[in-house]
Amino acid sequence: MDATVRLPTAPDGSRGCSALARYTGEQIAGTAGRTGGWLLVEHNGPWRHPALFSPGLDRGVVAEMARRLAGRDVKPQLIKRPGRSRTDGGGPLRAYLAHTGRDGAWVRRVDFRDLAELLEYDVTAAERPEPPGFGTPVDHTLYLVCTHAKKDPCCAVLGRPVAGALAGGEAEVWETTHLGGDRFAANLVALPQGVYFGRLDPDSAVRTVAAFERGEVVPDHYRGRCTDSPAAQAAEAALRTRLGTVGLDEVVHLDECETGTGVRVTLGHGGGVYTVSVATVEGRACPTTCSAAEPTRPVHHEVTDISLAPAQAVAH
Repeated sequence: MDATVRLPTAPDGSRGCSALARYTGEQIAGTAGRTGGWLLVEHNGPWRHPALFSPGLDRGVVAEMARRLAGRDVKPQLIKRPGRSRTDGGGPLRAYLAHTGRDGAWVRRVDFRDLAELLEYDVTAAERPEPPGFGTPVDHTLYLVCTHAKKDPCCAVLGRPVAGALAGGEAEVWETTHLGGDRFAANLVALPQGVYFGRLDPDSAVRTVAAFERGEVVPDHYRGRCTDSPAAQAAEAALRTRLGTVGLDEVVHLDECETGTGVRVTLGHGGGVYTVSVATVEGRACPTTCSAAEPTRPVHHEVTDISLAPAQAVAH
């Protein structure tokens, strides 16, 4: 990282918001941002922050796209291939629409040469479980690794090696702009499942993606699923930690309700029903990004109890 930039520094001398969060052991479970739909647009030029104001993107087209997405549950992202595997300047670029609901998740691909071509499509379709009639269906997982340096240097310094390591495999991997949770870099999201992983390094990323390609979730770096509330994400993460590496859909969300002290989440696995108690607590003051002007106290969702009950005890 640039030594001329004043970055958060941990007591052990490591620099950056992610280093400080690692040093303090800040919880990553329950931190995936909630999103129903995604719009991914390939752009190989430099990325700025906000991403849609990056050089090389037609301002008029971007303004119209932003107008259409205003107030909609669709998260726009810029993407590019890792390193030297980027699309040749003479070929078409790719855009993807993805819906990440637990039911009816889908991805559609649209190739384009001019950004204005994307205005021909209803990009708000990504927030709905019914796939649109346009685009090419994609039946495999897309893996996005945040490398957005202009948003936070930790994302680039830690994300690029992860993206590079994954690019050598069979999975479809893209670098992307801000995913949320800079201090948990390197961050990765799998689409259309909407599963977030954080604090990855090249080795753990390769293991995590290899397991996910088999339909399994490695719990060590699991932040949560963007379809769920933060409390439900934390509950699922805690249960997965207890169970070990199990299938993505082997942990089923049955119920969620508020209690006097927090949230009670009911999960199913292997015929058993688990009740998970989650408390909302205020974390220690910390810089949540490298550019944070002042420390803040992030809200954490802390699992206080996991109990196994007979399946019959839960009314469906």
